Amino acid sequence: MDPDKLKPRGTSTALVIFFFLYLFYLPPPPPAADQLVLVAHPHLHHRRRKRCADHLRWAASLASHHNATLLLTVDHNQAAGCANFTTIQNAVDAVPDYALTRTLIAVDTGIYREKVVVWPNKTAITLHGRGNLNTTVAWNATSNSTGGSTIYSATFTVLAHGFVAYNITFQNTAPPPEPGDAGGQAVALRVAADEAAFHWCGVYSAQDTLLDETGRHLFRGCYVEGSIDFIFGNGRSLYVGCTISSVAMATAAGEEVTGSVTAQGRASAAEKTGFAFVRCSTYLGDVVAAEGWNDWGDLGRRQQLWFAEYACWGPGSGTADRVAYARQLDSRQAAPFMDVSYIDGTQWTLPPLLPLPPTAVRI
Repeated sequence: MDPDKLKPRGTSTALVIFFFLYLFYLPPPPPAADQLVLVAHPHLHHRRRKRCADHLRWAASLASHHNATLLLTVDHNQAAGCANFTTIQNAVDAVPDYALTRTLIAVDTGIYREKVVVWPNKTAITLHGRGNLNTTVAWNATSNSTGGSTIYSATFTVLAHGFVAYNITFQNTAPPPEPGDAGGQAVALRVAADEAAFHWCGVYSAQDTLLDETGRHLFRGCYVEGSIDFIFGNGRSLYVGCTISSVAMATAAGEEVTGSVTAQGRASAAEKTGFAFVRCSTYLGDVVAAEGWNDWGDLGRRQQLWFAEYACWGPGSGTADRVAYARQLDSRQAAPFMDVSYIDGTQWTLPPLLPLPPTAVRI
């Protein structure tokens, strides 16, 4: 039989038409590398818009809460594009000089690896993070690495009047120095200005964590961690409901290394400076030496300042072996140090001064 007679009618025509359509619909060749256009998935845009909207709502609510006239926002995630700045220092630098009204800097979640200075002309700043476990300013510097200067090792320095911080952590990530190691001082927070307040903040380092240098200061519900002399300076400061955590390095059996939790730098009995730790009763663990206090062998210090305790409890609170110059206060003697009047705080501390839960301060 003729093979041509077995071929269905119209097959050749169909093949030609199919080939023509294939050529017509063939996708164009890919563009050259320099012509590529990247298109993000629409869901990514949606998530970014939602994140930015949440960030701005949060920041705006804080601005109203703090009665701020200027709002600046910070987010280290540059790709998100939600904030005015990606670093805290740039936001601080943008604050008007010697402002009489408050500027709020709202800092989103993240670790901000930078060294920040609030210069004297950057007044009336409130710095507000997303929580002291979520927003951290961190830097690694020591006295040795900054030319032998302890103050310049600070991660965060406040030199301007009226600074307030909420819900943020300041950390110096330098490793703990070995006992007797000179130059290992690593300040996390330095406060050298008047009328500064810190609410629910964290301050972490090892030696010389918090330089409470000069001025009247309030630390409320904060966590301060260190090993040697880790709250020091000559400020006039009230610590209310704070946790003071000693993380001194363990020593070999039979070896003893001592260090101070606080080292107040008051130089004259005429000064009104001092550190008051309140709310209270205060738990003293067995990390506290039986003698309690040390004047570093300088008898003159006993005329310049005095060392006192009130209603402390715990294994380290026994007074039988305290140094002779330590004082045990009664309620009347302790009263002047127990509230914000000690730092003239009724004149300058800003709301919200929310009540803290009635728990003991652990030192």
